[in-house]
Amino acid sequence: MKATTEKAFEAYIQETLAARGWESGDNFLWDKPKAVFPDYVLDFIKTTQADLWKQMEKLQGAELSGKLIDTLVKERNTKGTIHILRHGFKFYGKTFKLAFFKPAHGLVQETQILFEQNRLHVTRQVPCHPTDGSTVDMVLSLNGIPFATVEIKNPFTGQTWKNAVYQYKTDRDPRAPLFLFKKGAVVHFAVDPDEVHMATRLNGGKTFFLP
Repeated sequence: MKATTEKAFEAYIQETLAARGWESGDNFLWDKPKAVFPDYVLDFIKTTQADLWKQMEKLQGAELSGKLIDTLVKERNTKGTIHILRHGFKFYGKTFKLAFFKPAHGLVQETQILFEQNRLHVTRQVPCHPTDGSTVDMVLSLNGIPFATVEIKNPFTGQTWKNAVYQYKTDRDPRAPLFLFKKGAVVHFAVDPDEVHMATRLNGGKTFFLP
C-alpha cells in the first residue's frame, strides 16, 4: 500500500508538471556514473547547434557523441552545473551551449526560437548511487542536465517531508555524482502534500534544509 500510494503521488506531480510543458523522462537513458542523460544532451545540441555538430562530426566521426559527453562532465566537475548551463562547455576550441535563455523582449526572433527548444524532463525512480541499486524518487533536468532531485512522502503511508529529510541525511551519499555539491544537482527537495523543504548541499547528518 505504501509504495502504491507514494507512486500515485509521484504520478500526480508528474502529470501536473506535464500540464506546464514538462516531458516525462526515461530512467533507462540515465548515465548513473556520469549523472547526465546523454541522449537528451545530444538531441538538444543536434537540434540547436546543427552546423557546429556537423563541423565536429567531420573531425571526430563516430567518436563525437562519447567525447562530447566526457568533455561536458569534465567541465561540469571543474566549473559546476550552474556554470555549464549558463555558459556551455568548450570542445576543441568551440563552445557548445546546453541551454538558451528567454530574450529580454520578443524582437529577437532567433533567440526566442532557440529558447523554445529547451526541454525540461521529470524522470521518476532514477538510480542515484553507482555502487548500489537505490533510486531517488524524481530528477528534474534541463536538456539532459540534472538540476534538482526530489524525495516524495505521503502522510497516508505514515511518512512526511521529515522522513524525506532523514532519507537525504542518512541514505544519500553526498559523494555520488548526482549529489556532489555544485557539480551535481543544484537543489534537493523533501516533499509531502503540505510542505516542501530544500537543501542546496548534502552533507550527511549536517545537511541543512530550509522550508
